[in-house]
Amino acid sequence: MAGISVAMVRSDLEGLPQCAPPEPFAIRRYRPGDEAAWMRIHLAADKLNTFPPGKFAEQFGADERLLAERQLYLCDGEGREIGTATAWFNDDYRGQSFGRVHWVAVVPEWQGRGLSKPLLAGVCNRLRELGHDRAYLTTNTARIAALNLYLSFGFVPDIRSEEELAAWRHVRPWIRPAYWPAIAAILEESPHARLAETT
Repeated sequence: MAGISVAMVRSDLEGLPQCAPPEPFAIRRYRPGDEAAWMRIHLAADKLNTFPPGKFAEQFGADERLLAERQLYLCDGEGREIGTATAWFNDDYRGQSFGRVHWVAVVPEWQGRGLSKPLLAGVCNRLRELGHDRAYLTTNTARIAALNLYLSFGFVPDIRSEEELAAWRHVRPWIRPAYWPAIAAILEESPHARLAETT
């Protein structure tokens, strides 16, 4: 299923779901040289984006102190990095300052085993620890498992266009029923829905 990029927001970072990685997995922060692990994970896990050399620096810069504060790696029992997510930031998302859940990925052989939940919990907790009081993320509607994961953590659609509105309506059959009433209310209240009705 082809998808489009959509945004999701969490208006606060209170009452976050808590989920520790099961043994023998562990989450650690960025260490110098992790750029190679980040590229390896994303090249394996993400078929919707491209990762030319320099992609890491383009996305995060080269401030290792900042990366050590904000970038997480999920490791297997042998210490090999199998997932990553970054507690990033945007000082001008819709004119306001937001924390950002950025570049979440788990390598294919470990997907579908519930390991994204502790990784997402870790990055959301880290945003809160760093002083952020709300967060957003972007994803693609082709990533149905990711949509349901983010919804389970209290993120909801942030409708930025009629195209996004239509995309959320399109994926309704794949969204867990418990999450849909909240989504439906947001879609109905969107200015883009009212605009579509008048055109």
